[in-house]
Amino acid sequence: MFLVYPQIVVIFLTPMPKRHTLSEETLGAIGLRQKDYSIYIALMKLGTAPLREIAQECGFNRGTTYDTLKRLMDLGLVSFVDAKTHRFFTAEDPKKLTGVATRREVAAQEARLKLQEVIPDLQQLIGWSQHRPTVFYYEGEVGVRSILEDVIQTCAHSLDKMYRVYSSAAIRDLILNAWPGYTKNRIREKVRVRAIAIGHGGNTSGLDERKWLTKEDKAPTYIFIYPGKTAYVSVDEKKKLFGVIIDDTAIELTQTMIFDSLWGQLEK
Repeated sequence: MFLVYPQIVVIFLTPMPKRHTLSEETLGAIGLRQKDYSIYIALMKLGTAPLREIAQECGFNRGTTYDTLKRLMDLGLVSFVDAKTHRFFTAEDPKKLTGVATRREVAAQEARLKLQEVIPDLQQLIGWSQHRPTVFYYEGEVGVRSILEDVIQTCAHSLDKMYRVYSSAAIRDLILNAWPGYTKNRIREKVRVRAIAIGHGGNTSGLDERKWLTKEDKAPTYIFIYPGKTAYVSVDEKKKLFGVIIDDTAIELTQTMIFDSLWGQLEK
């Protein structure tokens, strides 16, 4: 005798996604938070319910629940009635969510129109800020090397590849120590220089010209004038180098005009 056992087929069904679920991005687009939507959905399931019951359904405390209900009432998504002992809340028709989205879109359009009126004024502010110099401060040999690198790099990418400098004998050696290979790199980048020397010493090394303002070592400051910028390098009371770069075309042009005028009056 043969027994035939029927085959048992087990079918695993993947649960269908909840159609009422909305992403945070979608909710944010209409001005709702996930918490707002959770309480709204809970209230739709409950029908009409008091605050305590809604809080229990959502798992929120009563304070959070009340604040969220108030927000939903402001949006027109929840209404309420007062009974003798409790206030009962009711979710409004879900179609009103579309109204919330529409109001949000209208508000965005109005905001765009207002911005179009304001943007020209804002652009004028940007124009004003462009006339304000940007100042960068540097300390020590590392900082001064950064200034020297900026001088070479800026000049190397300019049309005439030249800078002007007031060269002070009082700190010349300190600056050379900050970057011993400065002159070699300058020449390699084919950057020319005109130097007005203040104090004794100083020689030409290639692609450079030098004139003397005075042989007295009275000014312990280097001033670099290069495309769109000026840089000032000096020492503090402890003989520690420091410097600033001023990124401003107007200042650079003024300093260039003064330098060139002085240069034309000096003899080699």
